[in-house]
Amino acid sequence: MPFVPTRFIHASNLRLDHQAQGVGAVSNESQAILEDCTLETFSHLIDACREHEIDFLLLSGNSFIADDFSIRARIALIEGFQKLASDQIQVFIVPGQHDPLSAWDLQYTWPANITFLSPQDRDVIDILRDGETIATLQILGSAHRKSSLPLKLNQRNQLFNKQDERALSIGLIAANLPTDHSDITGDTTQAIPLSLSDEYLPAEWQSDEANEVSVDYLALCKGTQSHTFEMHPGVAHHPGTAQGLNFGEHEQNGVTLVTVGTEAQLEQRTLRLATVRWQVLELDLQPELSRAQLIQHMQQSLLSQIRGNYEKLWMVRWLFQGSGELFDSLRSFKHQSSLSNELALTVKDRLPVGIEQSFYLQSENRELRGTNSTLSQLFQTQLDRFKTETELPLNQLLAQASHLDQSWVHRLNSVTEQLNDQQIFNAALHNGQTWLDVSSDEEVHV
Repeated sequence: MPFVPTRFIHASNLRLDHQAQGVGAVSNESQAILEDCTLETFSHLIDACREHEIDFLLLSGNSFIADDFSIRARIALIEGFQKLASDQIQVFIVPGQHDPLSAWDLQYTWPANITFLSPQDRDVIDILRDGETIATLQILGSAHRKSSLPLKLNQRNQLFNKQDERALSIGLIAANLPTDHSDITGDTTQAIPLSLSDEYLPAEWQSDEANEVSVDYLALCKGTQSHTFEMHPGVAHHPGTAQGLNFGEHEQNGVTLVTVGTEAQLEQRTLRLATVRWQVLELDLQPELSRAQLIQHMQQSLLSQIRGNYEKLWMVRWLFQGSGELFDSLRSFKHQSSLSNELALTVKDRLPVGIEQSFYLQSENRELRGTNSTLSQLFQTQLDRFKTETELPLNQLLAQASHLDQSWVHRLNSVTEQLNDQQIFNAALHNGQTWLDVSSDEEVHV
């Protein structure tokens, strides 16, 4: 059965007016950009809603942080929602962990296009366009499993068909599912059939009737990284965060434009709207490397990154691993500052974005300090053994994944071909030393 054509944007973790963490000393101009980045990104989101002529905006949690008590966040929300109301764009708000329903001040007269959903709501909400149901929306929770619904969703949707078209059914739940990280350098589009066979929902959400549609789109809110999972049938999706606020959020940031046509296919497109971009760039410093060569490598690494349309500032953390005289000299704040300034000048004319840089140094032969714990040494020994004894470590791991569906094995093989084994080992070594050793190299922001 064909679907009623509809288009909406799914956003999460906007955290309006929440401030960035782990910044260090930056210029006054960069500080101003950082302070306003979430508010400016929200303004870009409102513009995107109008530009793409969506039917509704879905905000699935943590639109602001209640403990911030931010007046600016409230003003931004009101002004943004009023703009959408003028274009007859509906907004559906699901409270999250940090913006509970009580924090939204329901006594205030919000614009008429706003609908709040409580975690206790059991009713299915009809999203209308010109009097016709184009989608249904429902909070899913342990208190009201699907089996308790008076009508199955696929049966209920048929009641609203005017031309034998079925409305898209949307469920909302804060799910803790595995994460699939992708390095996205621009807007991306992914088409997902709504008739898949893989089951990723917990048993209590699975259909008790063959070929029955539970929900076509399951909106998630868990963490700040984007992830998508195929269900049976349909898709579960979390857009992550529209604007990263620390170096731990340097992966894909954005909101998701969801388009459903008359066919049983759902198209997801990631819209990058962030003002500030957080980047972690790794370089291996060989003993023979000169300062001029290092600046050239750093320049190439920066210029290889594609600037987003709205980006004004890049927060760059350099992870240097190596040894030698040049490497040791970079432990000095003075030398780091000089290197940072020189690099900024070389890319100034070719990269129209502000850059703030910090440095993290990791020696190749790092000695343990502090507690004399052997955990870090043991971890590094096991890692080195695995690396030397295994010619293709990632392929070996996949060979042990015979229990997976063949479609997933094919996907993992495709991803493996694009990965760098050495970078993965470097990351594993860094994480092990960070987690298992109480001491760490000092990080200096310049």
